[in-house]
Amino acid sequence: MRFLGFELGARTPDENTIRAFRNRLIEAGAFEALFQAFDQHLRSAGYLPMGGQIVDASLVQAPKQRNTEDEKAAVKEGKSAEEIWPDEPNKAAQKDTSTRWTLKIGG
Repeated sequence: MRFLGFELGARTPDENTIRAFRNRLIEAGAFEALFQAFDQHLRSAGYLPMGGQIVDASLVQAPKQRNTEDEKAAVKEGKSAEEIWPDEPNKAAQKDTSTRWTLKIGG
């Protein structure tokens, strides 16, 4: 919401509205050019856009994960936090193994 300039509690478009808008952009032949410009804007701000679909997401600074190489490999394999840290429930509760990252380049 903050990324798009919406105020907390303000009315926001739902999934159907976003899809209809996307379809109209495609029909008008503007979809690719718009998102190429958007990617360029992100790059100029120091972000490296990755492929995928984001419908509702916010870029937030998160604490650095201090995982061992074995723990990192387990996360990449798709294991849950409970599987990786079975004897440390408090640690497992603090880990989000389903998250994905974006890179901020520079300042």
